[in-house]
Amino acid sequence: MVMSLNKGLTRHAAAEAGEQLYDRRLRSSLEPELVGQFVAIHIPSEEYFVGPSVLEASRRLRREHPQAGIGDIYIRGISARAIIAAHTAASFDALR
Repeated sequence: MVMSLNKGLTRHAAAEAGEQLYDRRLRSSLEPELVGQFVAIHIPSEEYFVGPSVLEASRRLRREHPQAGIGDIYIRGISARAIIAAHTAASFDALR
C-alpha cells in the first residue's frame, strides 16, 4: 500500500521515500526475525509499527498518529522477497 507524500508527489516518489526509510533505518533491525509480518511507517516522524497483517500494522500506527493524512504512511512486507514479488511478475512466479 503506497500513498503519495503530498499532492505533488507521484506514487513512485512516495514508494521511494518509504523504501529509503526502510533500507536506512529498519531493514537491519527487522530482518530476518520478523520476515512475513508487515511494517507501517509514518514517514514524517519515521516511526514504525509492526503487525502480522497490513490491517494490524496500520491500526497500530493510527493509534499513535490518528491525524496521519494520505501520503504520511507507507506499508510493506518485511523481507526483500515481498518487494520483488510486488514489482515483477517473473519474480512472483519464482516464489511459487
